[in-house]
Amino acid sequence: MYLNTTPDNRWDDVRSELCDVVITALIALRTLTPDAREVFMAHLTGVTQRSLGTDPTP
Repeated sequence: MYLNTTPDNRWDDVRSELCDVVITALIALRTLTPDAREVFMAHLTGVTQRSLGTDPTP
């Protein structure tokens, strides 16, 4: 990232890097487990419940 870029361009770079991280993580998850979709959805459900304060586990 160059210091002479505009703030909008820097945010574009950050968004691009975040997308790269997501893609890499999903590929890694799929490589490790054939049921990646189910694993991801179960985890996402748990995160959602915790963030909403509805997590049934203590």
